[in-house]
Amino acid sequence: MVKLKNANITKYGSVQIKDSDLEKFASRQLRNYKKDYFKEPRALDVDDFVEFYLQKNVQYYKLSIDDAKNRPLGTTAITDGKVVVINEKGIPEIKIFKKGTIIIDEEACGLETRRRFTLCHEAWHSQFALNLNIERLNENNNTLNDTNLTIAKSFNKGKRKTAIEWEEYHADIYATFLLMPKTFINKLFAKYHKQYFDNKRKLTAKRPQRTWLLISAIAEDLNVSKNAVAYRLRALNKISEQVFLSLNLNAKKGDVDIV
Repeated sequence: MVKLKNANITKYGSVQIKDSDLEKFASRQLRNYKKDYFKEPRALDVDDFVEFYLQKNVQYYKLSIDDAKNRPLGTTAITDGKVVVINEKGIPEIKIFKKGTIIIDEEACGLETRRRFTLCHEAWHSQFALNLNIERLNENNNTLNDTNLTIAKSFNKGKRKTAIEWEEYHADIYATFLLMPKTFINKLFAKYHKQYFDNKRKLTAKRPQRTWLLISAIAEDLNVSKNAVAYRLRALNKISEQVFLSLNLNAKKGDVDIV
């Protein structure tokens, strides 16, 4: 199994690592998972990767009696213990889960792209949140509930973060690096720019539909959301800030959803 390098552990038990080192770690895991993984761009088989390569136990339950849009998308048991889930009859039930177990609420996730991102996000927690010092963090439960996962927050690097916020940040970008490796994005961007525009037409803010054409093709190939691809393209400087803004990704609550 690939080990995380160049990482520091804080007094809270949380990981501190540079984005570049985390990206290398995700790439090494994918190569270790399948030797020829980067031969051609592909959508990651997240279930196979998490359950068989990372050897994580994944369970599917409703996580609260709230409406789907208000429920946690996923959670990770960071100690051995009890977790309240909703059974098939819609009744709260206490289940015993082992440390590191990932629980996904498929109904709350809704779209498959959100479920895939959530599973990869929780995969980070199941590897690196198990030594969090709950007493120091003033938490009083044994799970990390993830209700709103947004790539927009992941790229907000200027804000000072708490230990838990850093944990969520790393989980978000780890999922991003797994699902949209830089190598794949570069190859697919070049492929579709040549296919649709013969490398002659530029992507401009005046014609966002051209950019959306490339984004849609890449999103379909990698089985991720269009918004996620848009953010990834901007982060990799494949599109300019002006072109990115022309895509009008503003969501109702101020954050751009990953799906």
